[in-house]
Amino acid sequence: MRSAALTLVLVLVGGGLVDAQAPDRLGVDHIIDMTRVGNPELSPDGRQLLYTVTELDWSENKRNTRLWIAGADGSDARPFTSLVGDGSARWSPDGRWVSFLRSADDDVGGEGRQLWLIRTDGGEARQLTKHAAAVRSYEWSPDGSRIVFLANDTLPKSARDERRKGGDAIFVNEGPHGQTRGEWRNLWWVAVDFEDNEARALTEGERIVGEFAVSPEGDRVAYTFRTENRRNDGHLSEIALVDVASGEVRVLTDNDAPESGLTWAPDGRALLFRAPDLQEWELTQGNLYLMDLASGGIRQLMPDSELNVRTTTFSPDGRYLDITALERTITNFYRLDLRNGRVTRMTEWVGGVASPSWSRDHRTVAFTADGPTSPAEVFTATYRPGLSRTAVTDVAASVRELTLSEPEVVRWTSFDGLEIEGLLFYPAGGRDHAGGLVLQIHGGPAGVFARTFNADAQLLAAQGWAVLQPNVRGSVGYGDELLRGNMFDIGGGDYHDLMTGVDYVIERGVAHPDSLAVKGWSYGGILGGWTITRTDRFQAASLGAMVSDWVSEFGVGFNYDVTRWYLGGDPWTNREHWVERSAYTHADRVSTPAILFHGDGDEICTPGQSMNFHAALLHNGVPSRYVLFPREGHGIQEPRHHRTRLVEELRWFEHHVRGNTDWVAPERPASEDEPAEQEAAA
Repeated sequence: MRSAALTLVLVLVGGGLVDAQAPDRLGVDHIIDMTRVGNPELSPDGRQLLYTVTELDWSENKRNTRLWIAGADGSDARPFTSLVGDGSARWSPDGRWVSFLRSADDDVGGEGRQLWLIRTDGGEARQLTKHAAAVRSYEWSPDGSRIVFLANDTLPKSARDERRKGGDAIFVNEGPHGQTRGEWRNLWWVAVDFEDNEARALTEGERIVGEFAVSPEGDRVAYTFRTENRRNDGHLSEIALVDVASGEVRVLTDNDAPESGLTWAPDGRALLFRAPDLQEWELTQGNLYLMDLASGGIRQLMPDSELNVRTTTFSPDGRYLDITALERTITNFYRLDLRNGRVTRMTEWVGGVASPSWSRDHRTVAFTADGPTSPAEVFTATYRPGLSRTAVTDVAASVRELTLSEPEVVRWTSFDGLEIEGLLFYPAGGRDHAGGLVLQIHGGPAGVFARTFNADAQLLAAQGWAVLQPNVRGSVGYGDELLRGNMFDIGGGDYHDLMTGVDYVIERGVAHPDSLAVKGWSYGGILGGWTITRTDRFQAASLGAMVSDWVSEFGVGFNYDVTRWYLGGDPWTNREHWVERSAYTHADRVSTPAILFHGDGDEICTPGQSMNFHAALLHNGVPSRYVLFPREGHGIQEPRHHRTRLVEELRWFEHHVRGNTDWVAPERPASEDEPAEQEAAA
């Protein structure tokens, strides 16, 4: 049987033939089969690191994640624990132990994932906690004597028995419940002593603890918390401090802005956190604040910076803050001098760095990094300006060897004079004439297209398409002014940013005006759906996890950003605007054939929104398909669902833009433990 890598599909592009499934081109199954790495954890001495490797199990329709260990130079890489699913690994402060989370065995006690320990010099893993609820997250104390962890509160046995008998009504938006069942969530601590490992409560009461951080002395724990679970009330989150010995709690903030990113200064006298503002939930990229715990005074760091800060780590002496931050389309390491506010870019890499983990002396850092033509790998580096990196993993070598498209950074002027930046992918192998273009819209609205590995765009490029990814007004990475550019105007200026971008690409001779498609997911699906009610220039659309009608989504989906920023008001005080900016209102204007995708468990953008839009298109005689994925939420996780989405989107574009009604998806390659499978034609 033929391998997908050898199947040739010749497609007509602007009068020429493009070999879209050549052996050196990215195919659907390259994406599905891709091994992924992440979560690097560097040992305190900087000599070893732990990381996760996630591999496909097609026969079981899942991806299996295992813990690996390697030298900091990538040597002696091997699985570290014996079971699939182990994760959240951390080194003890002295480097003698590794902790991790593993699902508890019913025979030994505990519910869900529990804390386990294993010596780094060998031996069997031992279960530390046998808590009545699953451990959600945890952190070692600096002296290594205890571990603080987060877990849901458990109901009394009588209440659990009553729930099993059917007394399980959910009082929505009351107590710990949001729109689904919730539980109060508190902090606990456990001694690293297998003879005395009973968990002790650190916080108690009706609260939902979110993030937490243990102080350098181990005597206090800072945490964020809420006393309700209403999904649109994140601004009610506050920061508190609990004394480990006495249990005394001190609330540090009292405002209408959500706080996050808690990080202790090395001397324990100050606490770093992120918030959109000190008082209100503003639409910002997030600001860094440093609170003096003795006086309560707060100062803002980097007040004039347009960087979108992702992670923060203090240097051991507390003089510097080392951060990763997005600047336009790339993420690099930066250093903030806390004495004078000067920011220095430490790396000049094109791509994205993430998940940094530091050695105790702060001289070595482990992280993941990817680029436009390079999926993510784990690296280490000695930290200094212009640092060079050492690859620890090489799981994506086969993908990097393919002919991939290096996106060009392009800029154009929108309808009102605003400069918009985006990425333009040319078909793999190049193109010297106008052909098919896919306009891809990012999620968010506060998302961004960065110069990282984008499998969807690379697949389309391999199929002979050019792809335009505009960072329209409302995108992050360009400062707060651009981020606020679509406030109370979703579907206004951002729509014109898209159209002027398409015009720009056509004028450059890259795209043919009769060979255009549009796609997007979440906000991308929302703006994409709106776009095809405004214009008939697109021959096909692919819309994922969209909202088509703002009014009917008010109660069942997220709406805090819609009410606060993107539409304003609510369906009663601002009804005309909410109705007018809904694609469903104008569905009778659509002539573009559209395929829609949605997870049936999506609670962010609910699946009825796609169903209504699909029904409206069919009612008005517009070709449409709706693919509903069981068990999926706002994104698509299961491998077979992922493959279906990729294949059906390609089929839709081939049919409605290129006229290839007989297009057949490549067969899935056979392996020793699975039969070859042929996707059924539409």
